[in-house]
Amino acid sequence: MIYSLRMNSSMKFFFFGLVFLLFSCSEERESTFPRNTDVVESVYSSVVLEPQGSYKVVSSVPGFIDRFAVVEGGTVAMNGTICFLKNDPALINEQNASLGYDLVQQNLQGEANMLEEMRLELQSLKSKMRTDSVNAQRYKSLYDKQAVSKSESERFQLIYEQTQAAFKSLQNRYDRTKSDLKNQLSQAGNNRKLGGLRTADYTIRSVISGKVFQILKEPGEYVNMQEPIAIVGNGTDFQLKMLVDEIDIGRISIGQKVLVRLEAYRGNVYEAKLSYISPKMDEKTQTFEVHGRFVKAPQKLYMGLTGEGNIIVGEKKAALVIPRSYLQAGNMVETDKGLVKVTTGMSNWEDIEIVSGITKETRIYKPE
Repeated sequence: MIYSLRMNSSMKFFFFGLVFLLFSCSEERESTFPRNTDVVESVYSSVVLEPQGSYKVVSSVPGFIDRFAVVEGGTVAMNGTICFLKNDPALINEQNASLGYDLVQQNLQGEANMLEEMRLELQSLKSKMRTDSVNAQRYKSLYDKQAVSKSESERFQLIYEQTQAAFKSLQNRYDRTKSDLKNQLSQAGNNRKLGGLRTADYTIRSVISGKVFQILKEPGEYVNMQEPIAIVGNGTDFQLKMLVDEIDIGRISIGQKVLVRLEAYRGNVYEAKLSYISPKMDEKTQTFEVHGRFVKAPQKLYMGLTGEGNIIVGEKKAALVIPRSYLQAGNMVETDKGLVKVTTGMSNWEDIEIVSGITKETRIYKPE
């Protein structure tokens, strides 16, 4: 059985009208007109909150942690103790160095020191040398008068010369021994100081006065040289750490305004000022580290809070702008008269300023 569908004239009119309307809607291009608005141009960066002057506490010697003298969230004074490392070998070395110093000092300056015996012997030889000198002179005078023989005179002269040589030899030995003992005492003193310094190295101290934000080790753990043990920084003054791409670094300068949004305080925008620009780019990330300081900070801040910052590099009131999506390659826009070249100015993520080429009355079309 065959069915046929017939339309009356009114149905035909409605059908063709609907088709025409749909066809017309599909052909209509999305368009807009330039508008005047305030333009703020900025450089975007992620933000991490850091305490001012924060640093990682490290040890200059390896060892096992004995105990901590601070707690997380607590404070520490400048040169205050963070923790103690077990230092039994260092203590033994310090004690040995101290004993060595005392021994050398006793040899040099004690009641029964090594030099005292030589001093007494020198005095005896000096006295004998004077006596021998007198005898030698006397027997020479007698020989000149032919009262004694030549051999007798020469014998006493030889005795004097031998005593004189023995005195000089002992004097030289005394001087060398005294000099050696002084050098040994100085060296022992340095060893004792070095032992004390090494022992002091096992007491880990803070180089600043501040808050202990994090303790990275536990008692009993082993730490290597320069391995972080804790993080200390200013407990009330925080800074914003940002990373700026190298293509934008030439557009920013110290003192520029930064608008900051923190994840912990969503919906709030805080003003900051750019305070530091690193003079060297990080080659791995191709970015420069920059810092900012709050103009008025939130009441409660914590190390490690994250957010985003916009460094304001330019502002213009009532600028003529179009959506960035309407700008085509070569700074062209499509108008009722076709493609027109425009001169652009400032821009942000949504809009771009038009300096010349079209007016507020020019309809422009979004590229297909």
